[in-house]
Amino acid sequence: MKKKNLLGAYLVLSLLASCQQKENLQHMGDELKLSLQASVYAPSNGSRVVTDESGVTTFSEGDELGFFMPEESEPVKWTLTEGQWISASPLSWKDKVNKFTYCAYYPFSIESTTRDNIPMPDLSLQNGTLAGIGEFDFLTARCEASYEETDNGTVSFTGESSFRHAYSFISITIKKDLSEENVLISQASFQGENLFSRSTYHFAESEAEDGISYLESSEVHALTLNFEEPATVTEESGYTLFLLCNPQSLVEDSGFSISYQRDGVSYTASTNKLGKQFEAGKYYQFVLRLTKEELKVEGCEVSDWVSEKLPEIAIEEIPS
Repeated sequence: MKKKNLLGAYLVLSLLASCQQKENLQHMGDELKLSLQASVYAPSNGSRVVTDESGVTTFSEGDELGFFMPEESEPVKWTLTEGQWISASPLSWKDKVNKFTYCAYYPFSIESTTRDNIPMPDLSLQNGTLAGIGEFDFLTARCEASYEETDNGTVSFTGESSFRHAYSFISITIKKDLSEENVLISQASFQGENLFSRSTYHFAESEAEDGISYLESSEVHALTLNFEEPATVTEESGYTLFLLCNPQSLVEDSGFSISYQRDGVSYTASTNKLGKQFEAGKYYQFVLRLTKEELKVEGCEVSDWVSEKLPEIAIEEIPS
């Protein structure tokens, strides 16, 4: 009888120990669960991403980004759902102590993707509108942290670890000289070597080695926009084109040309004086005034960077 009591007590203790161990393991799994928060870097602190005319970009409901766990080659998709980023599969930290580097990119693509070969949007398909910029934007981010440094295991792509634009953002505003003129633009083209070539992005061992690779079979040196309905140059705001280009340090100056009508007469105009340098994450704002004699640069502003003064741009008006 005594032996039976001892055996029963042993079984009860074993069962309790087993339950306690399961609870501890489950607690540890919950404790090391990995979550994510993200923002787009802005010097002032901070669908597709939405970009406004000041160049400020924010993530929108339904946005999808790709996320690389440390030493993993395949990305995991995260989706912005009701204000929170939700992963396609559960992820967890390897341990609490060591620091790990996490990489991410936007937008997520269903194309075959690895850490060293991430497809980027095709810039040759842009339509020149501000609303369309989000369809072609591409952003990247890195975050190095240990579990102990985070808020309950949240990998925070914010602050200095925020997402940053991989492309250059350009706006060109064309203004007319006389208010009574009727100016209609039928075509606009921006040219520069590899500015609109198809590219891929790669995350390397260090941030300094991250970058863009151009696909030789898909080189595009000009973005030409043909307007089905001619664009009207208004008296107050003129007409503005918005576009993205690959970051480049050109050997020759970039070129810009337009075909337009003034009071029913057709002309073409071109210039190659809009500069050679286009840096990743910079916003270049050009303001050009179209007169009967020339196209003058009235303003050139680069966010976070003061550009050297550009010379006036002289063009020839050629009736066609």
